[in-house]
Amino acid sequence: MRPGRRRAFTFIELLVVLAVLSVLAVLLLPLLMATKRKAQQIRSLHNVRQLTMNCHIGAADTGGRTGYNSKDLWMAAYIRQPKIMMCPSTRRENPLPITLTQGTADTAWTWANPEAKDVFVGSYGFNGWLYDKPAYGALKNPSLMMGKLARIQKPPLTPVFCDAIWPDLWPMETNAPFPDLYRGQLYGQGMGRCTIARHGGNPAKAPQNFNTRQPLPGRINMGFADGHAASVSLENLWQFYWHLDWQVPGQRPK
Repeated sequence: MRPGRRRAFTFIELLVVLAVLSVLAVLLLPLLMATKRKAQQIRSLHNVRQLTMNCHIGAADTGGRTGYNSKDLWMAAYIRQPKIMMCPSTRRENPLPITLTQGTADTAWTWANPEAKDVFVGSYGFNGWLYDKPAYGALKNPSLMMGKLARIQKPPLTPVFCDAIWPDLWPMETNAPFPDLYRGQLYGQGMGRCTIARHGGNPAKAPQNFNTRQPLPGRINMGFADGHAASVSLENLWQFYWHLDWQVPGQRPK
């Protein structure tokens, strides 16, 4: 080789470099995805905290009432805030204004207000026991309604907003988790609406036929009546005080 002449890569050396880069990409991709999901979870925590604080602001203007059930006024109060109603870990599955579509672990729900002719999109659900009037899941147990800040017995343990597949839910102590941790359970109106493995892993791969006798995987984000927000394990959802006189079960329903 003549002095001063630069030696070029051989074809074999180029293949080796590409192979090394491919291996590094495979090794780094899970780390990058985990970092991205952690960032999404933190942003989601901010969302539920903000929604919960909005509930406090609304209560201050309505004599302490925590939720508006009549004519779905709470929809106007909370859901007209698309930036904080969408969990960063979810997407809107269909861009068209399709009404009454439940969400999943990685997709948002859509809901229509027939009177206002509005369509709302979101990823979080409101604890229906906080409405000022019983509806849907509370009709059989109206005495368990809270409705006002003054009636909340344990604010640090009482959920207000949380990751869910529908705009509201009415959990009961006897609700067993639904085996489909991806789609959740819409028609039970209870705990199945929030037992979705949205955080703590890839929500798109949440178990769809899980043995609920085993500890539940995954987490959701939750805003509490005292104003704080936290990431909670699905296994511990029964430890919170969802309605008036909640009795924490000695063992989670199977």
